[in-house]
Amino acid sequence: MRWAVVLSGVALYSALYAVVPLLPLLEGLFAAPPGAAGPGMGLPLLLLVLLSPLVPRLGLPAGTLLGGGLLLVGLGGALGALSPSLFLWTLGRLLQGVGAALVPALAIALIPLLFPQRAWEMAGVYMAGNVLGGGMGRVLAGLLAEAVGVRGSLLLLSLPALFLGLLLLRTPRGLPTLGRPQYDLQAFPLYLVGAILLFLNLFLANLLPYRLLELGFRPGEVGLVYLAYLLGIPGSALSGLLANRFGGVATFRLAFFGVLLGLGLMFLPPPSLILGFALLMAALFTAQSLVSGTAGRRGAGVSGTYVAAFYLGGTLAGLLYPFFLHSFPLAVAVAVGLALWALCLAPVR
Repeated sequence: MRWAVVLSGVALYSALYAVVPLLPLLEGLFAAPPGAAGPGMGLPLLLLVLLSPLVPRLGLPAGTLLGGGLLLVGLGGALGALSPSLFLWTLGRLLQGVGAALVPALAIALIPLLFPQRAWEMAGVYMAGNVLGGGMGRVLAGLLAEAVGVRGSLLLLSLPALFLGLLLLRTPRGLPTLGRPQYDLQAFPLYLVGAILLFLNLFLANLLPYRLLELGFRPGEVGLVYLAYLLGIPGSALSGLLANRFGGVATFRLAFFGVLLGLGLMFLPPPSLILGFALLMAALFTAQSLVSGTAGRRGAGVSGTYVAAFYLGGTLAGLLYPFFLHSFPLAVAVAVGLALWALCLAPVR
């Protein structure tokens, strides 16, 4: 059962992010104008921000909440795949957002209890699974869309979350009790670093295609650059080993020195720019594993608030990146300032 918690991120993020490469096809399927599917992308993240801190207060067994969350993610994806209109597809995405809010805050808090002797390592493995799920969901969605169509692709990628949710619901009390959540404002530096982590990730990932196309890259070449996200898998998986060897604070700082080096390379033309982006992804996910693991050790209240802050950073990145479309070096400079701020905070204890 404890491995179902570790794998919950794979099922969750593969279903949640599968729609990303299919957005133009979905708009074509529903005869909607370009950009009309945007609310279906932004609103689920907003629900994660609003609901994650409240989840630990529901008082239900952890297995019930995790299983119910994954079930809603799978069910929302399946209903969206079968929807006759863009409006109903968006409602399915909202259902996925509600379900998604039930999963990461609890999973992060459960892992130190399920693996008390290997808490750092398993936090890294959990985060690596999140990266794998998000990456493979995007890749498989495009491949399956060619084979079975958009609806078939979204339906198939919703099934793992659906089945894993049912498995957890069958044994709702097979997981440790998290106890009454404690909300700690003294953990504000932890929340702030979480927001910076996803902001840096999405802010620069959203701006990079514009920069590369401006430099003469073809769309296919731009897409291949995003294979850099796969470096988040070893970065996450190794974070626990490094933390046990060098300490959490030292490893966190080392990761953010990698972030700063990657950002420095992004000021330069390709191939240095692409190498910098790859290094940035590896270092960000290493730091993210450490910070989420720290939040989990401080209980469900802190981990829920951390998840909300994390996705708030992503929401702000989506709102602000259009203002930097014609100033990529300025965007990188802003990112350097935020990375230095996070480095000074060093919240890992």
